[in-house]
Amino acid sequence: MKKVILVFLLLSTNIFAKNLGHRAGGGKKEYYSHLPENSLIALENSLHELQFEEDFLYLEFDIQETKDGEVVVFHDKTIRRMINKKQNKEALDIIAEENDIPYLKRKLNLIRIHDLTYEQLQTLHLTDHPDQKIPTLEEFLELSKDLGLQKPMSVEIKYIYSKNVKERIIRMLKEFREDYMDQADIIFERKYDMPFRVGFLGFRSKFKKTFKDKDNYWCNKIKKAGLYGVFKPGNHINLCDS
Repeated sequence: MKKVILVFLLLSTNIFAKNLGHRAGGGKKEYYSHLPENSLIALENSLHELQFEEDFLYLEFDIQETKDGEVVVFHDKTIRRMINKKQNKEALDIIAEENDIPYLKRKLNLIRIHDLTYEQLQTLHLTDHPDQKIPTLEEFLELSKDLGLQKPMSVEIKYIYSKNVKERIIRMLKEFREDYMDQADIIFERKYDMPFRVGFLGFRSKFKKTFKDKDNYWCNKIKKAGLYGVFKPGNHINLCDS
């Protein structure tokens, strides 16, 4: 009986503690389960209908770098889960030929985001949504501004490789903070426990690969931009200070 109660409490805690803004509110097990995660359509629905719910603590989405240095909003390292192979067969065949993708990668649809240029990614569409492409960070920021984001924004680091892209991401978020977030009437819910209006999330492994260095160059740059640091999902420890 005690085990049953414990399982129920854990499940209940997980459900009610969930941030409704996770992956822009879209995706399996998210609020808009019928919309693709990290998509512009999920973001649009969330900002129109959902963001004023008290369990929408902050807008969260994931970023990574393409082969040619564009910053796109996408969670996984590979396209397999979010880009249906059959629905994108013609475009994927062209991509495989252009990039000389090995047979097994092609067969299992294990092509990495970083294997492809932004132009190639734009020939693909998200599963079951032929009108939805993988968006850019710039598109997410612009739509958030246009639709009147009024909750904090947390940008989770996934796979960022080059120095110039890191610099550009920090600059883009700094400008978004100065031009929009600092002027907006941002709502901080009682359960929101991070200090920023816009800033970074990142697990320790991603933080180390992306922004960790001996002289704290990147953390200092992030803090100077008014973005506070890189906060670990879950406990929200600032990894720049740990």
